[in-house]
Amino acid sequence: MEKRPKKTLARTLNCAAGCTKLGLLVGLFLLIPALWSLDQVFAPMELPAHFTDDSIVTKIEIPRQLVKAFNIVKSRRPEIADTDAWHMSEVVLSESSKHRLDPLLVLALIQTESNFHQTAVSPVGARGLMQIMPETGKHLADAWHRERGLSPAIFQPETLDDPLHNIRLGTYYLQGLRKQFQNIRLALTAYNLGPGEVKNRLDNDLEFSNQFAALVLDTYHSYKEIPASF
Repeated sequence: MEKRPKKTLARTLNCAAGCTKLGLLVGLFLLIPALWSLDQVFAPMELPAHFTDDSIVTKIEIPRQLVKAFNIVKSRRPEIADTDAWHMSEVVLSESSKHRLDPLLVLALIQTESNFHQTAVSPVGARGLMQIMPETGKHLADAWHRERGLSPAIFQPETLDDPLHNIRLGTYYLQGLRKQFQNIRLALTAYNLGPGEVKNRLDNDLEFSNQFAALVLDTYHSYKEIPASF
């Protein structure tokens, strides 16, 4: 029986060294993506205060729509604090999403109604960002609570000065008008004139101006051209 030649010490060491090199290469190949991921996670990024935690530094990718909304608010009202502008933008996006509205349309309506002044009061008493009349606001608040099986909350006209409540009721109102009239121009006109007035004019074939709706839609189309970047 033929004997197999014994491996020499040199051959054994060479084999071990080769395996070690191969293992290091494989390990390095697997480690590079991990290091890159860590670099992405811990890379610093300038964010508004409510996006960050002082004890944990993480990279947060802000949605492009949120950045765009922030840019719009700041371009119209540069004196607004960044944190307030971010908050207003977040609320617009959140409430628009709930009611399947384009947030840029809601921003255009806010621009037309109040120029982003959250405590604005019109000569006839409409209040807040989306210029809601107190009587309409109470009706909307009651309806909003009923739909969710909640008891109506105590309503004060001053609550319309709060941007969260105002945008919540304003987008809820606009969505209801869109459902009622099945046309965004008519919905915007009804937002301005009142749904009863618009319905009466439609039923009686009376003319009415679309100037308000046209202004909102012109602003909306101009907003669509604004890039979503810092």
